[in-house]
Amino acid sequence: MTANSFYTRQSEARKIKEPSDVERLSCENEVVFNRIISPVLPSDKSACIYEAATGPGILQFWLRKQGFTNREGSDFSEKEAFFAQHVTPAIRHADSLSDLTERFTEESLQTIIALDFYEHIERENFLRFLKIAHSRLSPGGWLVLRGPNADSPLVGLNLYNDVTHVWAYTTTCLSILFKLEGFQDVRFCDDAIPGIYNGAAWKTPLMRLAQIILTQLVWMASRRRVQYWGSSIYLFAQKR
Repeated sequence: MTANSFYTRQSEARKIKEPSDVERLSCENEVVFNRIISPVLPSDKSACIYEAATGPGILQFWLRKQGFTNREGSDFSEKEAFFAQHVTPAIRHADSLSDLTERFTEESLQTIIALDFYEHIERENFLRFLKIAHSRLSPGGWLVLRGPNADSPLVGLNLYNDVTHVWAYTTTCLSILFKLEGFQDVRFCDDAIPGIYNGAAWKTPLMRLAQIILTQLVWMASRRRVQYWGSSIYLFAQKR
């Protein structure tokens, strides 16, 4: 089975059969996007935002809802791109690395976002992506990524949750790679606590307490400190 055909079948398995299904999934992720991604988005709603590997357009729907009018992106899966085009007609059915290289000039994008992308590509292509992203971002622009959190003992819940995943990186490794490519400000955040939808008033302190206890227990057992417990992690890197 090719990766393209796998994602066609995965869309069906996720019950994505029409544009309204993309809206439903976007609404399910809205709280996390609002809390984690919103703070680094440009204040100018006409700024150009590019999404690599858009999938069916879940983030695109949210960006449209936030009022961003200059949205670009691509996905190598024809079926995924088809759904995303219902939200953002500018989405291309293309390889994102090639699309970024061929269609955009240096410093022409304010934000580049790639959620659940880097774990699907080989290390050499990931390094190439970072280099291209840095060149295409304007000064002050942000690169936003999400992928398996190799710092966490729970990484397998993400890394092994898709047969096309090939790699995961620790925050130490990612920090070094981004700084080597010229990014100065690198930040991390997992979605364990920001992802709490209901009962946050009591669930948030309870989860924080549980993480403190687990962190201390792991430190006592291994002399390793886990800072980010979620199976996925968000990474924010700014170009100065």
